[in-house]
Amino acid sequence: MNRLAPLSEEPTNDEEEDNNNSSKKVSSWRNWLKSHFSLLFNKKSDLKILLSVLGCPLFPISPHAGQPNTHVSSSAEYIIQHFTAATGCRKLEGKVKNVFATGKVRMAMVDELGSSGSSTAVGPTGVSQKGCFVMWQMVPDKWLIELVVGGHKVVAGSDGNVAWRHTPWIGAHAAKGGVRPLRRVLQGLDPLAVSAVFSSAQYMGEKRIMGVDCFVLKLSADHTDLADRSDNTAEMIKHVIFGYFSQRSGLLVYLEDSYLTRIQSPGSRPTYWETTMATKIEDYRTVEGVMIAHGGQSSAIITRFGDNLKVGPAITRMEETWTIDDLAFNVPGLSMDCFIPPEEVQKDYPEENLDWRSPLHRTPTPPENEKLASPGPPPIRVSITEMAGRGVFATRRIGSGDLIHTAKPLVSHPSLSSIHSVCYFCLRKLKPVTSSEDCNVRFCSQECEEQSKVFVAVERKADWSAYDDYCRTRGLKYPLLVKRLACMVVSGVASADCLDILQPASLSSEMISEMGEGFSLLQSAFMKAKARDECMAFLTEQWYINVLARFRINSFRIELAGGSYEDLHSLAAASVETEAAVGNAVYMLPSFYNHDCDPNVHIIWIDNVNARLKALREIEAGEELRICYIDASMDHDARQTILFQGFGFRCSCLRCSSGD
Repeated sequence: MNRLAPLSEEPTNDEEEDNNNSSKKVSSWRNWLKSHFSLLFNKKSDLKILLSVLGCPLFPISPHAGQPNTHVSSSAEYIIQHFTAATGCRKLEGKVKNVFATGKVRMAMVDELGSSGSSTAVGPTGVSQKGCFVMWQMVPDKWLIELVVGGHKVVAGSDGNVAWRHTPWIGAHAAKGGVRPLRRVLQGLDPLAVSAVFSSAQYMGEKRIMGVDCFVLKLSADHTDLADRSDNTAEMIKHVIFGYFSQRSGLLVYLEDSYLTRIQSPGSRPTYWETTMATKIEDYRTVEGVMIAHGGQSSAIITRFGDNLKVGPAITRMEETWTIDDLAFNVPGLSMDCFIPPEEVQKDYPEENLDWRSPLHRTPTPPENEKLASPGPPPIRVSITEMAGRGVFATRRIGSGDLIHTAKPLVSHPSLSSIHSVCYFCLRKLKPVTSSEDCNVRFCSQECEEQSKVFVAVERKADWSAYDDYCRTRGLKYPLLVKRLACMVVSGVASADCLDILQPASLSSEMISEMGEGFSLLQSAFMKAKARDECMAFLTEQWYINVLARFRINSFRIELAGGSYEDLHSLAAASVETEAAVGNAVYMLPSFYNHDCDPNVHIIWIDNVNARLKALREIEAGEELRICYIDASMDHDARQTILFQGFGFRCSCLRCSSGD
């Protein structure tokens, strides 16, 4: 497989004729150009052009590893210090292991201009397309993005050694030159990366753009990197980017970059490609105390010119509008396997002798009954599915009965009937109490009591009898999770938006009105406990409804299997046949699993609230991992009714489609 040419992200000239005397390499290069990038004047290929140019472009330079600026020694450093203070991103240093984001895009071809200056506009009936994306990042040089627009899926990533991309029309190919960050990340999603790359920028002065007075910083790819990204048929001449930082707010509000490439095959005249891309960055919102951009617009202009173009310069303009739906730091379960390049790319680097496997691949899998002292990252990744939004996929083959990963809850709470018989923190079953013993909440260990003491102290300051009675008489379980989360937020253990990344249930107006009483009781309990106003600012009725909507379809009923089971299916049966649930909990990664009535993964709880996800059968790399949300032994009609009433969807898995 040939390595990616510098212009692989752009459409290219299809007017040149083949040179029969050219070398095999040049002929291969031309054929590749003709087969993949003779798209520019084909309206049916507009979507491919949009995804190629706007989908996942790279930043011009690699991030600079350096120490934070502790003193002002240049205008650029002053601007970056202003930016880091405005975003509050320094608090993330050394604390953020990964970033996860999902969002939506709308792309459109705007117009094409010929040498005469005439324009062919693309209106509402043109190529405007909607799509969505999911993105992971560990550090600026380890990232993965999956973008789906109009039925086409583009995947790009970097493992720190090589950046690559896969499209349906080209396949997998590696980018030439050093590893660079994804441009989308620098569009206000990762303030630390922005401050790192622009800390060594050149100060260009001031400029007013979009009505905002800005300081302008410039970065340019050096000659060595440009040479690494060139070959004997395509020469990268320049790649520069300008960052516009608001003088008033200090935030990055505009990015503008341009790169120029010269293409020439033996016996032909050169053709030049210049691509300029400008991005308006806006809608900054606070995520865990850090300002993150949640929307913006990008426009790209591709200009093709040269003596061999008989009709003169050709210009194509396209636009994209993007929004961020969810963004979270330190999502549990991110595996290095997410960043392993496709096999085609790995084969392109035989001389490097790189070990593409994660530590999990290099370490033999221990017996199922043996505890892992330091388990590796799970062999999974979160990605976009065709029908069900986000999903979890295997990054390598998983054997039947293998422990895929474990998960600790974000929030958990015992059921009211079990509140005195299980640990108030981990839900482990306790010895029964006698009538003479204290019936206050209990813990199974000093460790559990220590881990929960901060938010439990908040709970103990309030009288929850009215709230608990409200839940008991109506048979409600999710409001107990809301109470626990509210106490965690008040105590500072959790942030008020920690569940925003989870999918909410659709609530009817009747359901929302019924939640009003619960909110009033919750708010009243805190007010009677004289909680400080500044600690209670988050507690609004809308917050209460939003959290309940997420608990409704993301919480798990905790049924402890207990005992010791050598056979996985016996363990699964034990978890179904066990006594009533001891409580409920919400997890981050398990909440991304989609449903199937014939699942390949089972989630179990042995002796406490920590979940274990195990494979029920052999699972191949790339296969989606699915669990069953309900009792799979029920008949078809019963399953469909419960899934629709409880989760809001009709199941169309293979089992249900067959009528079983």
